[in-house]
Amino acid sequence: MVKPVTVYGSETWAMIEMGVKRLSTVDREILRRVERPVGERGIWGVRTDQVQRELYKDVDTVEDIKMKRQEWTGNVVRMDHGRAVKKVSESKLEIEEGEDLR
Repeated sequence: MVKPVTVYGSETWAMIEMGVKRLSTVDREILRRVERPVGERGIWGVRTDQVQRELYKDVDTVEDIKMKRQEWTGNVVRMDHGRAVKKVSESKLEIEEGEDLR
């Protein structure tokens, strides 16, 4: 239930490096809170990130967002030309000579 709430609307997010790191941190924190410590041969410890990812294959939020963005792009490409989203995606930015974009 947490993942759908976390990635809601992510198709339109600007994915910067800091955001990717934060999402990875959220993934790890959720796994740590859900996963109980394990005991092998009487020794208790916490599973590594790699082991947790193998157990919970549907955890990588960043990959899910990338797939959702690709799906969204496909939807926009197929939209009618009258739709606002389609108009914006096909528009070109006009820059006057000498204008600074910073």
